[in-house]
Amino acid sequence: MNNKHKKILLVENQQKIAETLKNELVSQEFRVSISGSVEKGILRAKAYQFDLFIVNCGEDGRAGFSFASKLKKEAGYSNFPILFTVNPKVKVDVRLRKFNQLFDILRLPLDITELKIRLERLLNPDATYEEIHEETSEEKQTWATGKVLLVEDNVLNQKVLGMFISKLGFEYDVAGNGQVAVELSEKTNYPYILMDIYMPGMDGPEATVKIREREKTASHRAKIIAITANESEESVKRCYDSGMDDYLVKPFTLDVLKEKLV
Repeated sequence: MNNKHKKILLVENQQKIAETLKNELVSQEFRVSISGSVEKGILRAKAYQFDLFIVNCGEDGRAGFSFASKLKKEAGYSNFPILFTVNPKVKVDVRLRKFNQLFDILRLPLDITELKIRLERLLNPDATYEEIHEETSEEKQTWATGKVLLVEDNVLNQKVLGMFISKLGFEYDVAGNGQVAVELSEKTNYPYILMDIYMPGMDGPEATVKIREREKTASHRAKIIAITANESEESVKRCYDSGMDDYLVKPFTLDVLKEKLV
């Protein structure tokens, strides 16, 4: 990816994060401008044309969507890629689920490899998974053992999460729904199962119940980790009640996933 002439506007009011992001982006040959607030960012976007925006969603999670809405209305941008950064423990704005724009989400603290992947996807959306993987590949970890079962119905999420799993040194299988996950788990003793919660047909908790039932007469027990964008008390309780061991809130970083697969 040739970044020499691509301009990024970084909207970030935390100086340390802004400096870290700018240094990394400059090292990738981007031209970077920084604004400390949504209002200043909109003014700068009116004055200059940018190829991509990186915007912190703020402490309430809403600043990112506010910036994007104002950008379309006040600055006249009709089609623009945007990367929303989300601080630890801040919930993702639910309005982004219906946001009709090319965007991605990067949860802080910053993971350099993940940043590169998400920038590549935004600036080169037609690139294949193999091209992205090759451009960002690093040596695999040597401590990984066994195979992971990834249960996810979204094809794009399958590719991104699959790449994360591979980077940690694991092989993996993919199940597009809960029923396939149950069938695959009957054939292979997976040490880890990453289980999406909301899927058509048999969902994650229902599949987990069936897997746990089978394991009662087996000598193997998988560590089942929920992957979900909904961290409500009710949703988390349903995960644990079904027999899951842990949960991950999307989006998560490579380092966070590594902590779970141990």
